[in-house]
Amino acid sequence: MNSITQWAQNIKLEIEYDGTNFSGWEIQPNKRTIRGEIEKTLRSLFNEDIKLIGASRTDAGVHALSQIANFRIKTRFPISKIKGALFKLPFDIYIKNVTQVPLEFDARRSAKSKVYFYRLLRGRSPLLQKRVWEYKYQLDTKRIEEAMPLFLGVHQFDLFSHKDEGECEIKHLEFTQSSNEVIFEIEGNRFLHRMVRMIIGTLTELGRGKIKAQDIKSAMELKGRKFLCAPPQGLYLKEVKY
Repeated sequence: MNSITQWAQNIKLEIEYDGTNFSGWEIQPNKRTIRGEIEKTLRSLFNEDIKLIGASRTDAGVHALSQIANFRIKTRFPISKIKGALFKLPFDIYIKNVTQVPLEFDARRSAKSKVYFYRLLRGRSPLLQKRVWEYKYQLDTKRIEEAMPLFLGVHQFDLFSHKDEGECEIKHLEFTQSSNEVIFEIEGNRFLHRMVRMIIGTLTELGRGKIKAQDIKSAMELKGRKFLCAPPQGLYLKEVKY
């Protein structure tokens, strides 16, 4: 592995994207991904392989208001030219900012926490269906609000993950609602695979009366079972904190 001193520049990108037509962030064979599209554009500019490091490996269909990524290059290059080249990206990816950062900066490892929000729409909307979870059931939001503190703090979230295991710290979890929409916001130091969606799915099952708060407590103690995983289109990466 190359020593960090061999690199001339470290470039940080702030990225917004609509995840509808992507198979997620991470490169996959013969599939359209956000990282793949950006790296392809950067390769045409630098004429060399570029490894883009993303703060979050968002799943297929998940969106981002502020994904952070970085890449290192061996020769110095004007930031203005990098910005110009990135204007050629597809319409569903937008580079909001391009800055030079210290060589030690790593978008994933340097992150202190990540903030996501999830949009749940009561009813249907052809205009919003790829950006919200269209939800047809009544929810007891008081039960949801009372159960939210169960997730706060440091816990093993193995039963709230598709395949990962490990300890995470949830720093903040809340929801707001209007006449037809509920928005959940969650901040954590890290998240396991599909963890945010499984927490949201669990809270909706609680709000429908399909499970009890005690079921959530048991799952936090690695007992019981996994619950519903909310669909991807309602999830947004809002912010990465450093």
